[in-house]
Amino acid sequence: MRLPADFWAQPFAHRGLHDVNDGRPENGVAAFDAAIAAGYAIELDVQASADGEAMVFHDYELDRLTGETGRFDARGADVLRAISLTGGGTIPDLETVLSRIDGRANVLIEIKDQSGAFGKTDGTLDRRVCDVVRASNHPETCAIMSFNPYSVLAAKEYAPEIARGLVSYDFEHPHDAHVDAHHRRMLADLDMFDDCEADFVSYGSTGLASRPVVALRERGVPVFCWTIRSAEASEAALALCDQITFEGFLP
Repeated sequence: MRLPADFWAQPFAHRGLHDVNDGRPENGVAAFDAAIAAGYAIELDVQASADGEAMVFHDYELDRLTGETGRFDARGADVLRAISLTGGGTIPDLETVLSRIDGRANVLIEIKDQSGAFGKTDGTLDRRVCDVVRASNHPETCAIMSFNPYSVLAAKEYAPEIARGLVSYDFEHPHDAHVDAHHRRMLADLDMFDDCEADFVSYGSTGLASRPVVALRERGVPVFCWTIRSAEASEAALALCDQITFEGFLP
C-alpha cells in the first residue's frame, strides 16, 4: 500500500482551516497556513484552467467565491491567479500550494470532474496533478482522489507510485440527476475500487454503514469520510471510519 498509516493520524481540514470572516477563504493559502499551524492535515480541490494548469478551487463557477462570474475553466491560469478570493488572497495553483505546505501536513488532493459526467477523461488534468505531486519536495505526503474513478484510473496508469483513492457517497443528490441511474449506483457502490487499485476511500458521512464501505474496511482499506461539522458527528463517524474531513469546528 502506498498510503502509510501516519497519513491519517490527523483530521483533514476541508479546503483548509477556512473562515472567510477571518481572512481565510476556502482553498486559499491562508486557510492552508492555518491548518498547518493547528496541526491538521489538509484536503483541497483541483480543477483545470482553460490552458490546462492545475488550479486549487472548488466551484465550477467563479461567482460564490470571487467577485467574478462565469465558468472557472473558461479562464487561463494567469488570469485565474490574479482573481481575488472573497475574504483575502488570490486563486492559487497546485504547485504554489504544495510548495507552501512543503511536507508540513499530509494532503488529500481531490481532482474535480468539470464535465459532471463521471466518465472517461482525456487524462490531461490527472497527469498534470501527478506531475506537480512528483515534482514537489514531499510527494509521499500527497494522495490523489476523485469522485470520478476514471480520473483515478488515469493517475494509476500515469503515476502508479502516487497514493490514490475514490471519493463517493450515495449519489442521490438532485445535482446528480443528469447521470444515468445505473452509473450512479456503480459510483455509490465503489464498483471500480479494485480496477483503480485504490489505497483508500473517502465516503460521505451518512453512508459509512453502507455495504460497500463496510466491506472495504473489513478488507483493511482505510476509510475517510466527509464532511463532519460537529464534535458529536465526529464521534459517530469515527466509530465507522479511520479519519474525518471536517469544517466549522475544531476536532
